[in-house]
Amino acid sequence: MNAKRILALTGAILIAGMYIATLILALTGSGNTMNLFLLSILLTIMVPLIIHFFLMMLNARNGKNIMDETYSYREKNDDT
Repeated sequence: MNAKRILALTGAILIAGMYIATLILALTGSGNTMNLFLLSILLTIMVPLIIHFFLMMLNARNGKNIMDETYSYREKNDDT
């Protein structure tokens, strides 16, 4: 499994975990539910941005231009 898939899977698990934790705390009536919900919204925006930043740095480390394509579906050769 390559680094791109690991980063994507980690991000998806992190975001899903935050929403599950928010739901559980909301159902139990915790006082910090609203703060955790706001944190979940913030992480929904920040986690993909951080993952994209790491993918850009991975490209730079591999000698590619920092603005080169970062996603695997774009790396396939086009026959056109």
